[in-house]
Amino acid sequence: MRQKSRLSDAVWTAFTETLRFVVVPLVLLNLVTTNYPLLTTPFMGNIAEYVTFYGGMIAAASTLEAMNKPGTYKRLLFGLSALAFVCMWMFVVFGGGIAEFTYGPYHVKFDITTIVYIMLIGISLKGLLVIQTFSSNRHMIRDQKEETIGIPETRAPKESPRKPARVRSTDPSFSSMSKVAFEVTSDESVGYSPPPPPLPEPAPQKKSARTGLVARSKVCPVCGERVPGSATECPACGAWFSKESFRFDKS
Repeated sequence: MRQKSRLSDAVWTAFTETLRFVVVPLVLLNLVTTNYPLLTTPFMGNIAEYVTFYGGMIAAASTLEAMNKPGTYKRLLFGLSALAFVCMWMFVVFGGGIAEFTYGPYHVKFDITTIVYIMLIGISLKGLLVIQTFSSNRHMIRDQKEETIGIPETRAPKESPRKPARVRSTDPSFSSMSKVAFEVTSDESVGYSPPPPPLPEPAPQKKSARTGLVARSKVCPVCGERVPGSATECPACGAWFSKESFRFDKS
């Protein structure tokens, strides 16, 4: 809140509090004392001075409260002081709860002390609102003081931007798959088949007298059986060999 706004609030508060606690009560008291001169209270002799004094103190304390920022000790002090003066003002106006009225041979005494005390307790509860306003705005005053003094704010050091770590893909790929033969056994358990047995050493081939070439043995692509190089049919599974499968080695 700016200083100009607080000043305008203070002027308006001074006007309204003076009107409520000084001007209007004095007018009403003048009417009562003029029309009912036999009505007396313990403070009736100097009631106008009491109302003017306590009403002026209420207006002054309320004005100073409005001029200070919420959360300051000055606003808290003037707010509680204004409440204390309001309680005193009300106690004097009601004569402490005791009033006497005399009319001819009749004498009437009013005792409303309990009601006056209940009203004073209700007004005193406003002090909780003043304290709550002070505590809820206290942190704002501290922040402003730190900025005025020039206390540097503690900031965490800036970290240099780092490149995000490369995440290794966990998706299956053909390169990561095992090349071991996979099979499902008869008992429905999953396992790997043992490697095939080593192939037997090839028998020495006979040398052709006319061409000087040695026929090479070959393996059946279907069953894996090794057969002579001149064979055109696999004796184990009956598979036929193509012409390209006939190859010879030079001796």
